[in-house]
Amino acid sequence: MKEIIASKIEKLKSEIEKFFENDEVSLDVAESYFVQRIGETVRGLLTACYEQKDAELLADKVGRKEAGLVVERRGDVRHVVTQLGVVSYHRTYYASHSGGYCYPIDQVVGLESYQRVSSGVGLGLVESAREMSYAKASRVVTGGLVTKQTVMRKIRDAHPAVEPVLRKKVAVLHVDADEDHVKLQTGDSRIVPLVNVYEGIERNGKRGVCKNVFHCSEFGKKTEDLWEEVLTEMERRYDLTDTKIYLHGDGAAWIKQGLEWLPNSVFVLDRYHINKALKGTVSGIERKSGCQYEYHLRQALNEGDRDYFCSVRDSLLARWPEREKTILENSNYLLGNFDAIHIYNTDQEARKGGATEPHVSHVLSSRLSSRPMGWSPKTLKKFVPILAAGQCTFRAKDEKESPSSTKQQKHTPPKIPTSTLGLPHPDMVVSMPAKQGKVTQLFRLLNTLCK
Repeated sequence: MKEIIASKIEKLKSEIEKFFENDEVSLDVAESYFVQRIGETVRGLLTACYEQKDAELLADKVGRKEAGLVVERRGDVRHVVTQLGVVSYHRTYYASHSGGYCYPIDQVVGLESYQRVSSGVGLGLVESAREMSYAKASRVVTGGLVTKQTVMRKIRDAHPAVEPVLRKKVAVLHVDADEDHVKLQTGDSRIVPLVNVYEGIERNGKRGVCKNVFHCSEFGKKTEDLWEEVLTEMERRYDLTDTKIYLHGDGAAWIKQGLEWLPNSVFVLDRYHINKALKGTVSGIERKSGCQYEYHLRQALNEGDRDYFCSVRDSLLARWPEREKTILENSNYLLGNFDAIHIYNTDQEARKGGATEPHVSHVLSSRLSSRPMGWSPKTLKKFVPILAAGQCTFRAKDEKESPSSTKQQKHTPPKIPTSTLGLPHPDMVVSMPAKQGKVTQLFRLLNTLCK
């Protein structure tokens, strides 16, 4: 192996010297040149290393006998898509005395039988898919070497990353709750809830920024389970003993249910929906009269005067009886959340939150519903928490529990001692995936006869 390394490095050295002999050494040209050649060198070294270790195992008849491995087939090629390109290496296929078949070198490399992309490439695909389509994510990360289905499968294998935090005490927390309407592949629309928790809004010039915000969201989860998850995450980050919590939203039943879970909490109707209902109450009315009635309705809400509000509404109904349905629908909505609106004038802290629509737009809608597309419930269930968390990870335990690997667990071949192969995990060098051939009916028949 030392000779191979020396040969590869010597070749790379000569190419570097040749490059600097030219007059054109601009950064763009250098970047393209060196990325390609360094990638080729590393891929070549990995190929040589893995094939040498496979050959060492093949030659170690005593070690194979102790491990219960019998050569079944030689020279099977595995193509691995990495962040440096495609790594290919030949390996030997073994039958185990305990039953089943395996590629021992794949176990040492750290690849599952049906794993097609490495952890590094997989994370890149999922992170890119948060911002763009599956096809574009494949082009950006791998140059189109993997399919859209592979990107989707990596999303389903991923989990939201848990951010390590230091628990602290704060006087006030603001919680925004709203939902996005996402279209499924069946043509139906489903609601995806989103809960955002932050310590208030800070001003950066004219722009407001939510301080230390985090998001919780999951598709298909029961309301009580969602709020339990929100409370658990809040308690992981904060000591809520003396914290005042302001829950902002549009007044939907699932949002108000959060008051039952969040301690010392009050509900605040989102300003967007207040303005929308006020405009709806006077819509269709001549502009001058509509503005006057809207002013009086808003004044009644600010002063907390229900009687005045009802008298203005009754005046509207008397003058425009043909608009009774619209006037009653919007005014009753405001009356039903009267205290949640008046709180803006009795509690100044309530004004320091309420950004439900921007959160839904930036976290969910920009990827799930802003363009014509249909989602599968299975993908949404895995993808929505990743969008909310903003980052993801892969767990080895869950990959082993996949249907493809469950079949292989019936006959687990013994692991090859690390002293025999002595190869580090590939993610310490470069991320890697793999390619696996089909299991045909003929293969199954012959496999049965050989047992």
